[in-house]
Amino acid sequence: VPQISFSAAKPFLNDCKKNNVPVRIHTLVWHSQTPDWFFKEGYQDDGDWVSSEKMLARMENYIKTYFSTLTELYPDIDFYACDVVNEAWTETGTPRAPGEQGSGGSEKSAWVKVFGDNSFIESAFKFARKYAPEGCKLYYNDYNEYMTGKLNAIYSMAEDFKEKGIIDGIGMQSHLDVRTRI
Repeated sequence: VPQISFSAAKPFLNDCKKNNVPVRIHTLVWHSQTPDWFFKEGYQDDGDWVSSEKMLARMENYIKTYFSTLTELYPDIDFYACDVVNEAWTETGTPRAPGEQGSGGSEKSAWVKVFGDNSFIESAFKFARKYAPEGCKLYYNDYNEYMTGKLNAIYSMAEDFKEKGIIDGIGMQSHLDVRTRI
C-alpha cells in the first residue's frame, strides 16, 4: 500500500498551525496528479490495469489514510474545505479520454480508463464525506465552467450529489497570465 507523506507541505502546514490559518485542501482525485502505477497491479508501471472494484478499494484507502494522517499530524488546523475531484469534465461536457498520463501528464484520465466513465466521482465524494474532518466542506473544482457542455455536466452532477448530501459546492478556478494583453 503506498504511503502518504506531507513532507513537502510541512512548512506551509506548520505556518498555518502557528498562525491559526484555516486550510483548503486541493485536491484528492485529479487525473493529472495521480500516477499511472496507482491504477496498475502491484502498483507497478508495467502492471495490468486493475478492476474498477479494486480501484474503489484503493481510492477509499487513499482518502481514508489521507484524512487520518493529516488530522493526526495537524489536529489544531481547521481544514475547512476540500476540492475532492478536480477537472474531470471536458469543455463539451464529456468525461476525459481514457488513457495513461505518460511522461509529463496529459489530458487523458486513468480514472476513466479503469471506470469507463466519470462514475468514480461519486465514490470519491462518498469516501470524502465519510472520512473528512467534521465541518469540512466538499467541492468539485474545475475551470472554464462557462463552456455550455461543461457547465451542464457539472451542474447536473452537483444537483445529484447535493440531493445525496455528498457535495457542498463547486470551486471555479481561472488560469490567468498578467503578461498577456487582451
